[in-house]
Amino acid sequence: MNFYGEIVFEIADDKQIEVDFGAKILPTKVVAKGDVVALGRKAPKNRWLYKVKYDHEGKYLETLDMFVNRLCNQNEYINRLTKIYEEVSVNIYIRSDFAEIGFSIPSSILKKMSLLDCTVNFEILSYGMAVNDELM
Repeated sequence: MNFYGEIVFEIADDKQIEVDFGAKILPTKVVAKGDVVALGRKAPKNRWLYKVKYDHEGKYLETLDMFVNRLCNQNEYINRLTKIYEEVSVNIYIRSDFAEIGFSIPSSILKKMSLLDCTVNFEILSYGMAVNDELM
């Protein structure tokens, strides 16, 4: 089993998003409400995103730990942002060519994540290339 994906810290709101983490956390993407984002669809909200990618299962926990540490260094500021903006979240995207995906989060990372007063979402995507041997 092999998977890859992204971990994204995201802020979304109808109103303008103004955040400043200094040089420690810079947005990888900013989307304005009404911008065309994909397939002609317009963004329903303003979005501020900080994204890191991992390219294989072995890098997943290392990347997640680094990401969470970086956010936890700003936890008081992030917790204030959760009171200002509609959505403040950490989104963990996991992709695989096959339908078999299993992953874990060690308690050490969970404890750090609990310092952040924001939602954590898991998006598990498979491209369905698994072969069912019973049909062959």
